[in-house]
Amino acid sequence: MKRNALLVGAFVIVSLLLVVAAVLWLSGSNLFHRQVPARLYFADSVSGLYIGAPVSFRGVAVGQVDRIDIEVDGRSLEARIPVMIRLQPEAIRFSHQPAEPLSIPILVERGLRARLVAQSFVTGQRAIDLDFVPGSTATLVGGDPSIEIPTLADRFGALVDQVAELPLRQTVQELRNTLQVLQRTLDRTQSALDISARELGSTAAEARKTLVVAAQALREVQGRADTTLDSVTRLSDAARETVVMTQPELQKTLASARAAAETAQLAMARVADLTAPGSATRDDLDAAVRDLSQAARGLREWSELLEEKPNAVIFGNRTP
Repeated sequence: MKRNALLVGAFVIVSLLLVVAAVLWLSGSNLFHRQVPARLYFADSVSGLYIGAPVSFRGVAVGQVDRIDIEVDGRSLEARIPVMIRLQPEAIRFSHQPAEPLSIPILVERGLRARLVAQSFVTGQRAIDLDFVPGSTATLVGGDPSIEIPTLADRFGALVDQVAELPLRQTVQELRNTLQVLQRTLDRTQSALDISARELGSTAAEARKTLVVAAQALREVQGRADTTLDSVTRLSDAARETVVMTQPELQKTLASARAAAETAQLAMARVADLTAPGSATRDDLDAAVRDLSQAARGLREWSELLEEKPNAVIFGNRTP
C-alpha cells in the first residue's frame, strides 16, 4: 500500500514538473534570461498593436511588447499611450568594445529610435521596429529617461493623413456617376454596333449577290471574247491565205506598173527633148504655129469680106 502511494506521488510530481516545463516552453518565457525593460510613448493610434507583439531591430527579433496603457492629462485631456517592452540583451552584441550591460540612454544618445510598422496588411496587426536614426530629434515625454526610447512617426502616417483628408465619399460618388455614364455609353455603343452588324450583314448579302452577277457577266464576256478571238483568228488565217494566193499576181502587177512607169518616164524625157529651146523640132513647131496664125488671119479676113460682100465669091474683091 505504501509502495503504491509512493509511486503515485512520484508520478504526480513528475507530471507537475513536465507540465511546468511545457508551459514555460510553450509560452516562450525567459525566466532564465535577463531582460531589459523599456518604455515607448505614442501620441497617435496604436491600432493593431497587441501584447506579445514582436519587437525587432531591422527585422531581427530582440524582444516583445509586455504592456499597453493609456495616460490622459487631466487638464488638457491630451492622451498618450505608453507601451512597455522587454528587450533581450543576448540578441545584441557590440563589436570593438568589451561587453557591457545594455544602456538605453547611451543607445538613445547615439540615435536609437522606435516606430510602429505593419506586421501584416491582411490582418492589420502591427509591431515595433527599432533602428538607429542619427540626427533625429530625441523627444522624451516620460518621467524615467533611463528606460524610455523616443518614437518616430510612421513612414506612411503622413500619407494616411492625406488620404483621410480626401473627400472619399464625393470621389466615390463621382466615380459611380462616371461608371453609370460609361455604362450608358457602352450600351448605346453596343446598340450601334448591333445595328451596324445587321447593316453590314445586309450589305454583305447584297455584295455577295453583286459578286455572283458580276461573275456570271464575266463568264459571258469571257465566252464572247473567246468567240471573237476565234473569229479574229479565222479572219487572220483567211487574210494570210489570200495574201499567199495573190502574191504572184501582185508581183506581176507591180512589175507591169514598174515597166509602165519606166516607159512614161522615157516618153516624158523625149517630149522634153523635143520641146527644148534651140532644137530642130522646136523650130519646126514654131514655124508651123506662125503659118497657122497667118492662115487663121487670112480666113478671118475672108469671112469678114463675105459678110460685107457675099457676091465676092463670084466677082472677087474689086474695089470701084
